[in-house]
Amino acid sequence: MTASWPQAGAIVTRVKTPAESFNAAVGRQLRAEIAANGSSIAAMARRIGFARSALDNYVTGKRAIPVPVVYAVGAALGVAPHVILRRAEERLRAEGEHLASIIPLPTRAGVGGTRHDEAEVAFDSPLTHDSDTDDLYD
Repeated sequence: MTASWPQAGAIVTRVKTPAESFNAAVGRQLRAEIAANGSSIAAMARRIGFARSALDNYVTGKRAIPVPVVYAVGAALGVAPHVILRRAEERLRAEGEHLASIIPLPTRAGVGGTRHDEAEVAFDSPLTHDSDTDDLYD
């Protein structure tokens, strides 16, 4: 989301969305994990088979981080991807940035309750199972 004013000399402010803030926190966490392992961005990029410039863009928050990158870096460092994401969320909260809140939707009258997993039949067939042709393709 970007706010801008058309007047000359106006200040243009860039406001990060919660997703962009979290992406940047994941990037900072990846960079911290790599450094804590005694590696560099260039060395890690070579190790996981990504271009150094791409990995640099991910860890600096310039580009959205693909899930395979988190997995690859985590595997190279011996850290589970969910641990990296949890640490990034903790980092984000500690830095004072907030993630979006999940607000439960109110229930509406006339809408059924919780769904039950029941066997459903798309249609009834007059054929008995013995006459059914599905068994011919086993």
